Amino acid sequence: MGIGGVSRKAALSSGTALALTAAMLGYGGLSANAQQIPAMTAAEISPDAQLFLEADTVTYDSDRAVVSASGGVQIDYGDYKVVARDITYDQNTRRLIARGDVELQQPDGNRIYADQLDLTDDFRDGFVQALRIETPDNTRFAAASATRADGSVTTFNQGVYTACEACRENPERPPLWQVKARKIVWDQEEQVIRYYGAQFEFFGAPIAYLPYFQSPDPTVKRKSGFLAPSFRSSDGTGYGVRVPYYYVISDDKDLTVAGTYYTKQGFLGEVEYRQAFENGIFTIQAAGISQGERTAFADDNFVRDGQTVFSPDFANTERGMVGTKGRFALSEQWTFGWDWLFQSDNNFSNTYEIEGFDDTVRTSEIYLTGLGDQSFFDLRVQEFDYQAIDPLLDEQQASAHPVFDYERIEQESILGGEVKLDLNLTSISRDAASISPLCATSLELASDALVCTLPRDGYQFDPFLTRYNGLEGDYTRGSGKLSWSDTYYSESGLVLSPTASLRGDLYTADMSANGFVNPYYRFDRTLGQNVFDPALTRYNQGRIDLDDTGTRGMATAALEARYPYLIQVGGVSHVIEPVAQLVVRNDEQDVGLIPNEDAGTFVFNANNLFALDKFSGYDRIEGGQRANVGLRYSADLGSDWNINALVGQSYHLGGRNSFDQVGLALVGFDSGLEDDVSDYVGGFSVQTPYGLSFGTQARYDDEDLSLKRLDLLANASFERGSASISYSNIAAQPIYGSLNDRSQVSGAGELKFAENWTAIAGASYDLENETIVDQNYGVRYADECFSLLVGYEERTDRYALDANTQTFKFQVGFRTLGEIGQSF
Repeated sequence: MGIGGVSRKAALSSGTALALTAAMLGYGGLSANAQQIPAMTAAEISPDAQLFLEADTVTYDSDRAVVSASGGVQIDYGDYKVVARDITYDQNTRRLIARGDVELQQPDGNRIYADQLDLTDDFRDGFVQALRIETPDNTRFAAASATRADGSVTTFNQGVYTACEACRENPERPPLWQVKARKIVWDQEEQVIRYYGAQFEFFGAPIAYLPYFQSPDPTVKRKSGFLAPSFRSSDGTGYGVRVPYYYVISDDKDLTVAGTYYTKQGFLGEVEYRQAFENGIFTIQAAGISQGERTAFADDNFVRDGQTVFSPDFANTERGMVGTKGRFALSEQWTFGWDWLFQSDNNFSNTYEIEGFDDTVRTSEIYLTGLGDQSFFDLRVQEFDYQAIDPLLDEQQASAHPVFDYERIEQESILGGEVKLDLNLTSISRDAASISPLCATSLELASDALVCTLPRDGYQFDPFLTRYNGLEGDYTRGSGKLSWSDTYYSESGLVLSPTASLRGDLYTADMSANGFVNPYYRFDRTLGQNVFDPALTRYNQGRIDLDDTGTRGMATAALEARYPYLIQVGGVSHVIEPVAQLVVRNDEQDVGLIPNEDAGTFVFNANNLFALDKFSGYDRIEGGQRANVGLRYSADLGSDWNINALVGQSYHLGGRNSFDQVGLALVGFDSGLEDDVSDYVGGFSVQTPYGLSFGTQARYDDEDLSLKRLDLLANASFERGSASISYSNIAAQPIYGSLNDRSQVSGAGELKFAENWTAIAGASYDLENETIVDQNYGVRYADECFSLLVGYEERTDRYALDANTQTFKFQVGFRTLGEIGQSF
């Protein structure tokens, strides 16, 4: 037996493993034997790859054809790396055995740790004892022993799998969660992990057992198979379990099929298809059920106008939906997309919680948008869906076909100023009108008046005052506006900003509303109480018909003057800036003759004090001559301290005041602008370097300074969380049916009270009625391998007839395994 040895550290490279090992020994007599040793080859390794071996001692037994290396052994072969205390290579069996703190790094990034590792010389197949594998995405396998076959299938005996990191302070402590199994088979070619005799442990304690289940390979983002089930429950549907199956069709297509069985309503089937393209993605989703116990929804029925109205949940047996979404980038500037819902009735998707389509109020639309350097294009067809138990609420929603907006800005074009073009086209239709009879404050009752059914006694219906929220029929309006503006700076510091604009509208309307019943009650002396008198009751009160086609125009000239004063004291900069704006234009035309569909809300505050047109949409235009004046203040206190404030007032100088006109939506009344001298408005905000900010808006009566509206908002961000609080106070507005002052305070916050643990809470409180409007509480946990959410929510739903809804949420997620949760 011939043995050669080296007692020094050596680093060698060669085209073959053992040829280089023999060559590094330095004995010429072994060279011939070494040349007879076959080279290592592997499909994953380039034939030209060289092997690098480093060890303290290398010996070769020529009789047994065994090479041994010991002492800090390291082998680099292609993209493979092996580190061990001792390595032995047997030429006859072509196996490589590494012992003692073995680490194998594979080309795919996986790291294998073992006490002993037995591999074929192509690094593909082998047997591992006391094995531990760490994958690139931070998942881990461990086993008492393991075998690897066919270069892709690893079988772990008495295996353990987890996606959690070991505790650094106490590595022996069990991870947050782990799966222990009699056998774990990791098939990297099929990209699946199979567990046989699996026991799920949480903090080392067993909580579930499954004889078999499988999960995707941790490196796989998409894999066919069953997803985690979810649980559903409601009074109308009963209890339900939803089981989804995910199917990968190809790299750009996949499908999810789900079935839910409800104890009261039977089986609900769902399917969703998704396909991706180079420039976008689209999905199509469908669901359907044949309801088994419609009477479970009987409590949702209600009486309207003396007749029972059946909710869609109760009235229909065969129910379903089809929904589709898509978005495509046609170019860098243009985007085309859609989001549309078709369903058997107005409340199916909401009742059965169809994900992505279950919002109480949702918008179906098809759109095309374009964004240029100085232009914007937006074209949309829209359908507004109101999913509620009263189908009339859905019929009162408009359909837009289409809404078109275009804006273009040209700078340095005319007299050095900026020219802006605005175009808008709106065409809508509605199946049912929405109107609100209002109450007047007068206690002097006319013979045809009645006691108002609103909360406060003594208020009466005004038979000539009705708010039309939306009319039944068709309406189309096209608007175009061309404006010019510029800014000039004088040497004295005066800043002048002139503006001129021309706007024209073309409209056609064929709309109506049937009105409401105005009952009359008379006092019966015999009975000693008020009784209903049908003879004096007025029916169809407030009926209106609009059938007109016409035009209107508005010419505006405005000049804004500002004179900022800069005052520096120490390191603090103060800017005081008086502002005055004069606006001259003709009167608003056709008020009350054009439907008001997009300007139905208006709040006068410091933000729109200097707006040339304070209405929120195109259907109303501010007209007449007006002056707006105010005083701005800003301060830079240094160290990221900033203060901004504004106070001002508006004056109607001549012409018709648009804010005291009886329009269809009664916008402008009680706004603070309906008189020649407006209410005072002001705003104030503070920014601090400590993550704390504060802002307020207020409106005060111009005569007695009584508060008409107040909004406060404060935000705080800190290392362990964030918090916000808001307060609103609005004085009574009887003309809108609000007979009492309204005030509400709302707050929300998050607090990280421990590592990975966060508490969340929020609530709104109605101060006038002394009641909680909505509230939510919860605890969230999240780390690298596990997430948990437990929460409770209670709120007043303004869209539903049931005043309060309560929801309890529980959801857990295990990285690489999936999520499971319940809301009820």
